[in-house]
Amino acid sequence: GGLNRPGDVVVHVPAQHTTSVIAQQPAGWLRCRVVPAAPGQPFYTSSPRIHGASAFTVGGTIDAAYSETVYNEVLGISDAVPGQRFPLAQRPVVAGPEPLVVQVGSGEERRDWHQVRHFADSGGQDRHFVLDPIGGEIVFGPGVRQPDGQVRQYGAIPPKGAAMKIPFYRIGGGHRGNVARGAITALRASVPYVTRVENRRPASGGVDGEDVENATRRAPLFLRARRRAVTVGDYESLAREADPRVARVRCIAGRDADAAVVRLVVLPSVPGEPSSPVPFAALQPRPELLAAIAAYLDERRVLGARLVVEPPTYRWIRAVATVRLGPLADPDRVTSEALAALYRQLHPLRGGPDGSGWPFGRAVHAGELLAAVQRIPGVEVVEDVKLYLVDPGSGLPVEGARLKVELEAGTLPFSIEHVVGLAGS
Repeated sequence: GGLNRPGDVVVHVPAQHTTSVIAQQPAGWLRCRVVPAAPGQPFYTSSPRIHGASAFTVGGTIDAAYSETVYNEVLGISDAVPGQRFPLAQRPVVAGPEPLVVQVGSGEERRDWHQVRHFADSGGQDRHFVLDPIGGEIVFGPGVRQPDGQVRQYGAIPPKGAAMKIPFYRIGGGHRGNVARGAITALRASVPYVTRVENRRPASGGVDGEDVENATRRAPLFLRARRRAVTVGDYESLAREADPRVARVRCIAGRDADAAVVRLVVLPSVPGEPSSPVPFAALQPRPELLAAIAAYLDERRVLGARLVVEPPTYRWIRAVATVRLGPLADPDRVTSEALAALYRQLHPLRGGPDGSGWPFGRAVHAGELLAAVQRIPGVEVVEDVKLYLVDPGSGLPVEGARLKVELEAGTLPFSIEHVVGLAGS
């Protein structure tokens, strides 16, 4: 209301907001100032008069993770041989704010052993262990026979008969934790003066562990590229390696006036079910994700190549389908399942002809959507499917109906408010 009526302004203050002293008053200050009006926005004809303003706290923001903490789990008893393995009771293990430790021994003789990524730099007296987070296993240092016949110990061996316990570790993670904005509404435990909770942003970053099939596809690329980006496939493979939050990536090579240009289009993991609308904000990779990929590839790109890492571009598409029901079909069920089929067919990660996501730059044909709806039980015939391009600002169609929407390289369709009508109703 431009300060022309009473009301509240809710400000989400970032965690790095610091206290400063103004007029001998230490506080977390916020400044309000008049800025030029945006084009088409009316400005004041006379200055508003402010009779009063006050600040008060209405809530707080904390980080949330899809995980659960397991405390004081006993791993077992050491038999003093190299390379011992101890399975955890639960898995997969996700990284926490503090490094994992394993306590070996009991009472005053208990000592902490620390986690390392590998044993290459571990000596025979170093109290180190390695964690297999997907398999849920604690691994102690192996003994490796050298060319001269001697056995070198990488990492110390826990003493025979020593009890081993892990004070805490966290389990969870995976794509199930990627939920839409507003999906988290319950407190795990009551907190004084807190009446409700809500996630203001979609939860993202959760990925499942790599399966054997994906590792089989990735291994030849790794052996060929050797962490050097030369071909289009090298850039795409290394971009996925740079950060596990990358769900899909498309590399588009070209040239400008001075040098080769490598354009990487990155799609992050998308929360929610593929049969429901996807919030547009969830399709945008976070700036820190794009920066991490760019920094990783900058060290591995070909000299002289200019690298651009960016989100996909989208064409907002609305599909309007008209179906005729078969005998005894439930109209509500058919309508619901037909809408789900439309959203699923155009989904960026689960849609497309093979269910692996709508291909970048592939045109959207009404006939493909017609076939997806025709498979719904209870649909006698799909009489018509029309496609409309939608303006992102207003949500209104910008052109008439069409049967095909062309997409440029690096572009994906964005489903917006599909409609399913019943013939004869």
